[in-house]
Amino acid sequence: MMKRMIAVDEEKCIHCGMCLRDCVASCLEFDDQKIPRYIKDGEKMCLACQHCLAVCPTGAFSFGGLDPAASDPVTTVDSAAILGLIKSRRSIRQYKEDDVPAEKIEKLKDMLAYPPTGVNAPSLRFSIIATRQKMDELRKITYDCLKSIPADSPLAFLKDMADKSLQAGRDLVYRGAPALVIVSVDEKKAAETCKNADPIIALSYLELYAASLGLGTVWDGFAVALAQHFPKIEAQFHIPKHCQLGFVMALGIPAVAYARTPQLKTDNVEIIK
Repeated sequence: MMKRMIAVDEEKCIHCGMCLRDCVASCLEFDDQKIPRYIKDGEKMCLACQHCLAVCPTGAFSFGGLDPAASDPVTTVDSAAILGLIKSRRSIRQYKEDDVPAEKIEKLKDMLAYPPTGVNAPSLRFSIIATRQKMDELRKITYDCLKSIPADSPLAFLKDMADKSLQAGRDLVYRGAPALVIVSVDEKKAAETCKNADPIIALSYLELYAASLGLGTVWDGFAVALAQHFPKIEAQFHIPKHCQLGFVMALGIPAVAYARTPQLKTDNVEIIK
């Protein structure tokens, strides 16, 4: 975990107080020279959100030994382009045989540091199965588990669905995807009210960024259900100790292209004035 030490370049500080006003935990104050510092026990209160570093207009505020100059500048993003990405995103169930290029896997990995979590808790852990070879190994284990379900089991319908899917040459569970992202939650670190939402938020960010990279994704609730029932499957997800499976998303290069967005209505939205 990053150390919560702060440092202020007194020559750059303009004493504007923006860092104090924007501090989520209200753990900062001015000293006698109007230089920001922690209040008593402020370091323990700090959420390590880096708002102080991000909001400082002159780059005077450093957190955790980080150089403000190394941060990316905040720029305005085209809202029409973002809306277009949201409207055109589709669940992809047809993938090319190719592996996801390693450089795109790295970009996804880097992005996963940024989705928000409740009280900025470092609660999420990610595993990425990045090659079709490893996915094929997972597929074999998964379908072997499905074949082992007794005919009188409440899960027998899953076996029947899987059998019909395989006979039709389809992968019902992972949709033939060459990669899989698994997110788990460290329940000791997660905020109690957010531990179920945090994984979904992270994968929602990921699916939109993946679409911008030309990748397709699909939310894989089937894989989640099977992993919760079969330890052999869950073991392939490399979930760390003290963590619980949150959700799973399959991804790869789409083998299908959509020419237009769907036409949906917003009659399920109430504007309260």
